[in-house]
Amino acid sequence: MAKGKYDYLFKKLNYNKLPGDAKGKPEYITWPKGSDLEGMKLSFVWSYHNKVGPWGIGGEYGHVHPYGEIFLFTGLDYDNPNRMDAELELSIGDKAETHVIASPSIVVLPAGVPHLPIVAKKVNKPYGFLAISKAGEEKTKELTKREKGFILANNYGDCIRRLEMIDIHRKDGGNADHFFYWNGKKDEGFILNFTWAFHQGTGYWHKDDPHVHPNDEVLVFVGMDPEKPDYLGAEIEFRMGEEQEVHVFDSPTAVVAPKGLVHCPLITRRVDKPYAFTAICLAHEHATTQLGGKEWKG
Repeated sequence: MAKGKYDYLFKKLNYNKLPGDAKGKPEYITWPKGSDLEGMKLSFVWSYHNKVGPWGIGGEYGHVHPYGEIFLFTGLDYDNPNRMDAELELSIGDKAETHVIASPSIVVLPAGVPHLPIVAKKVNKPYGFLAISKAGEEKTKELTKREKGFILANNYGDCIRRLEMIDIHRKDGGNADHFFYWNGKKDEGFILNFTWAFHQGTGYWHKDDPHVHPNDEVLVFVGMDPEKPDYLGAEIEFRMGEEQEVHVFDSPTAVVAPKGLVHCPLITRRVDKPYAFTAICLAHEHATTQLGGKEWKG
């Protein structure tokens, strides 16, 4: 098959098994960094979890970064998008405040704020975890000492926000059925916005495509079966560039869309099982110029 001009922008996600000795089925993680994403000042983690106990990553006393980070905790049940059948404890701050996460949530962690470990206290169903870092290279300082245990202070409670997915009431096409959007306009240091969505429809996503953004973007397609991380459950057609070069994939994939590059239409050709999607943009607004003449800012 001839090599396409934009092949290099399509990144198949590769998974590794997470460490840990807890009993249960394997857990999986993928972790593309900036060097994997054409030099974007961004990295992300996507992982599947099903075990009770400490996650076994992030250090015994947690760690800290010189850049901001967003955590997203989600259930994997398409029919119940606002439910997560698990209960976690997350430590935040110098004194390891213990916060409970028992529903889909995001956690906004400014640069320099210590965080982790995470301990899963209850897991009735597997759940997913997305972490978005505002840096292309990992810079982590693992802590060697930190107060542990339940702290009554609540200095970091505002960092945790409910993830409420909206039912779009899609009538046709391949766009989202359940959708969440966040931007960092009110959070210092977060020149970032992203979506989180569940999809099951087929056809065109947007009628006014192709489009272009004034900022870098990565579009990430992942499956919702924690036992088969390499399975997307759908076949996607993605057109790239003014040439409208056609790319087709049916496995978990990240698509890099550098600022100014025309991309889409995006067409879901086939769906065997619902899948999840996030569009991560390096800007406060999801500014889009549709080449059909419409401009939209989210």
